[in-house]
Amino acid sequence: MAISTRPLQAGFSLLELAVASSLLGMMVFAVSTLALSGSDAQEYARRLTRATEITQDLVDDMRLEMVSCVRVFGNDAEGNANLAVLDLTGAPAPIALRRLPTVSANETIRKDTAGAEITGNSLFFTKLAWSDRFVCTSGRDYMVDVYRWVHYYLTPEDGGPQAGSPIGLNLVRVTTEPLIDASGIDRIVDPDDRAEVLLHLWNATPDASGQTHTPSEVVWRRGALPSVAGTLRHIDSADGTLSDTPLTPRTAPWRVRRSEQNVSGLLSYRHHSVASNFARPSFGVGRFSMISNTGTGFPHGFEVQVVGPSAARQVLLHLVVSSTIRRGPWAWSDVQVTVDARDL
Repeated sequence: MAISTRPLQAGFSLLELAVASSLLGMMVFAVSTLALSGSDAQEYARRLTRATEITQDLVDDMRLEMVSCVRVFGNDAEGNANLAVLDLTGAPAPIALRRLPTVSANETIRKDTAGAEITGNSLFFTKLAWSDRFVCTSGRDYMVDVYRWVHYYLTPEDGGPQAGSPIGLNLVRVTTEPLIDASGIDRIVDPDDRAEVLLHLWNATPDASGQTHTPSEVVWRRGALPSVAGTLRHIDSADGTLSDTPLTPRTAPWRVRRSEQNVSGLLSYRHHSVASNFARPSFGVGRFSMISNTGTGFPHGFEVQVVGPSAARQVLLHLVVSSTIRRGPWAWSDVQVTVDARDL
């Protein structure tokens, strides 16, 4: 019997290699897809957390600032007149449809209805900056409050709100120069003492406790219209008297200056935007106001209501912020608080 000396064949056929390669490719694709999905989910969760942190920080800053509030301005003659004399030169321009909330003394927080709108998309109030106690050379001492106006408003950014995109808005905070409480000044009956107190405030000399503050030039009567003589008065640094018109280097008409040299949006360096009207309904934009897309739109993701009697004002702050990162789902956060504020 003959024995074959031909070597045995070993290895894989071409078909087996093709099948194995296909299976390996499918496994690599599945693992890569799972890894990428996990990475995307982790990144999305990080962006959600970051959006929540930023929104909460902004609302907390507003809430804490309103602790020292002494007057909340609304959509009426006084509020709009004071807002008109606030000098925003050099600051980001507000959106065209900027509206203060209507101060509604006999209502509670509610959703607007046609013809009964109370929601605004900006916040404007007066806060106590400091109280100044000064002892004159006569030996008499006087306590005078000094205020600042604070204004939060929306400004368009990167082309402004556009259909199909929830971003395009920034939130700006502006504070003003110190404004001396007129009632504290007018209570000083001695003209020499009054001039001495005013020059002390103008020159920012140490008060009775040895502290110094920002120089103050303007005396303001809370609750009056700027157009009424005596509402805004300028200290004459020569003799400590008061003028109903601005003195050099100021020029007429009256403009209340900003305290900051440079003002930018609060979200400029955070890669986030106040959500626009074009955000998905789940974002919560327009929860209290009736949405309008006329012009630059109203209210977008910042809503304010002021309700209750003056002795117990409540201010609603509702802010919706979206991440500006366009990869993957939009990350956003919706925060609202109610703040008790003094409105004297």
